Amino acid sequence: MTLKIADNLSFAAIGQEDAEAEAIADMLYEDAKDENLWVAEDLDFIDGKTGKRKFIDAYGSLNVVPSRSNPAYLKLKSARGRKRLEAAIRRVKPQSGEKLRFITLTLPDLFGFDFASGYEVLTGAMVRFKNTPYFKKNFRGGGSSDEFTLGENLTHFHFHEHLLAYTKWLDFGELRRVWTLCLQKAALGMGRELKLATKDGLAVADVREVRSRAANSSCEISLKDAIRETCKYTVKGSDFANIPTQFVVQVETSLRGRRLVETFGEANLRKGRTKMEAVEQRQNVHKNDTIQDFSDFENVELKPETLRKKGARLIREGRRDEWKAELTRVYAERRQFRRNKLAQRYQYAIFCTLSGEVWRGVKVSDERYYEYLAAVRGDFAFA
Repeated sequence: MTLKIADNLSFAAIGQEDAEAEAIADMLYEDAKDENLWVAEDLDFIDGKTGKRKFIDAYGSLNVVPSRSNPAYLKLKSARGRKRLEAAIRRVKPQSGEKLRFITLTLPDLFGFDFASGYEVLTGAMVRFKNTPYFKKNFRGGGSSDEFTLGENLTHFHFHEHLLAYTKWLDFGELRRVWTLCLQKAALGMGRELKLATKDGLAVADVREVRSRAANSSCEISLKDAIRETCKYTVKGSDFANIPTQFVVQVETSLRGRRLVETFGEANLRKGRTKMEAVEQRQNVHKNDTIQDFSDFENVELKPETLRKKGARLIREGRRDEWKAELTRVYAERRQFRRNKLAQRYQYAIFCTLSGEVWRGVKVSDERYYEYLAAVRGDFAFA
């Protein structure tokens, strides 16, 4: 799947002369090589519930390209997002009359909109929604996330916004009216008119009450499932692999650098801080940072050029061979660094890449290690 996505992105990037997307495609090709993919036997970890050491077989990548085009990166971000959202939800202490709810706000089928404009409608509508008196009155804290899927004929996209939040009782009709108004204003701000084909002319929404355990009806959802739905992939890897060529660079560019899972309200507050303290800190953060002279910038260190940015620059300068050589060198260094880290973190595991390189955790005995080598001996290079 990664190779198919890289092929689509590379072909589209060359045709549209997007050097940064082309550099990402090259990184995805490197990421999909056999020497970058590993399997492990007896990966050891401490069970957080029992405190006991457990052993599993696993697989992974020695380097994950930080791009929303990369299914492995989406999976990694999803796992991290679930942990952060669960912690954020715990910060909100429900008040009388409030319940935790999982809400899905949808957009109508946007025929005639490309991905970039459709996604702009979604994000613009969500900003407006969070600024409405309705939202401020009823939503006290939680998280939200963007999602899209491909239409049946691969000609348009379905956009959704998920919210997991503590809210008061919600009038379903009012929720739909407010959301529809936000969508229409977002489209009008782009000079477009948004028509809804529903019977009542309102956007579709879904509201479910969150239960700590399994749900008992279609109007309910378990907390675990609600968090998973909120933080699941922005788009499935299989869908990304099927995005038409004319849209694939748009999708990569539109999602680049976006915070696709956000917390809001009291879910943003750190433990031990009140809402007023958080507001005061935001107001005073630049209070004493007045710049008196441009010479203050002389000793400021600039951020180093990222690998993606460097690749885009070299491609634009016509130095593709130099870029490919640099990419190969950097990935070789990253693979070695990651191998060492894995050996230290999973001390009882034995690892093997798909290209046949074998290494072990720091506490694996020689006897067990050589038994493993004997089992896989052939044309493999032993480490």
